[in-house]
Amino acid sequence: MTRKESITEEPKSLWSQELIKPVTLQQYSKDVADTEKIMVFGESNTGKTSFYVSVLSYLKNKGVKKEDILMCIIFSDRPTGITKLMKSIPQEYLDRVLVFPINNYEELVSSTATAEKYLQEHKQKTGKYGWIVVELLEEQWKNAQDYYCRLAYGESLSEYFAKKRANVKAMKEDTTAYKALEGWGDWPIIKFTHNFNWIDKIKRMPYNIFFTAEIKEEGNKDSIFHDLGYRPAGEKDNLHRVDTILYLSHKNNKFAIRPYKLTGYEKLYGEMDVSNKNAYSVHMEALKRLEQLGYKTSKMRELEKEAGITPPKVEVKKETKEEPKQEEKKEEKREEPKEEVWAV
Repeated sequence: MTRKESITEEPKSLWSQELIKPVTLQQYSKDVADTEKIMVFGESNTGKTSFYVSVLSYLKNKGVKKEDILMCIIFSDRPTGITKLMKSIPQEYLDRVLVFPINNYEELVSSTATAEKYLQEHKQKTGKYGWIVVELLEEQWKNAQDYYCRLAYGESLSEYFAKKRANVKAMKEDTTAYKALEGWGDWPIIKFTHNFNWIDKIKRMPYNIFFTAEIKEEGNKDSIFHDLGYRPAGEKDNLHRVDTILYLSHKNNKFAIRPYKLTGYEKLYGEMDVSNKNAYSVHMEALKRLEQLGYKTSKMRELEKEAGITPPKVEVKKETKEEPKQEEKKEEKREEPKEEVWAV
């Protein structure tokens, strides 16, 4: 059969093919629901790299063996951004941290695929999920744009914008890359390149995922970041690809973290001082506190909610025993958070 004949023949019906074998919701939750999907954002020198590096010290303090650790870092920042933090990494873990220095979209995708291969092998060998870290999401968004321009127009992003500057009305009003391409019909393809062909693949990986991003001004009054005035830089839908979003700040020699998204929790904790502390440990202790106060929802409940499953009602049997004493009732009452520490 020629290639032309194979193309024109009637395609096989996907309805008759069993390509995916289902797993129970309980098994799916057990397999992937406990992995981390975190994004931290903030200005330069607010501790974004230090935050994910602090995960390693946290794991050491929990007694995790070095062979159970593997962290793959896709790194597009200046080398000193991480090399100066080597002393913060437990020495026995140093050979368990792999760095992929990248400069363009091709290296980004290739490094992601290679990191996934290492993490798959690590999971098969140890039964533990490793970490994949992607630094500076805004740089990867630009890399996707540059890749598209090189393929579509044979020029780099900067060269293409320079030539179009005088002819594009949007560039006269706003010199940002987004305005430069807006209205040309290029954005659906660029988004496809960045989203479907790269970051959405990471989103579905059953590993611990960590993203960092700089800040971008936020003027949307309906945004969860409106009170801050900034959102994570990069493709705007990235915030939907993670479970946890933390804002990092540095002012007057004080480093702090503040959550803007905590999937699985009914409330957020307030701003926390992490100066001279293990930032990831502070974050985990804050989550533990929320759980003790009864503000954590179960992973199963979240998955059921996303799947549109209504859990069965549980019948409460009437107690025939005499009422407990007032002191006992008081002890059973759930402790409410203090406003100055645990913000709603």
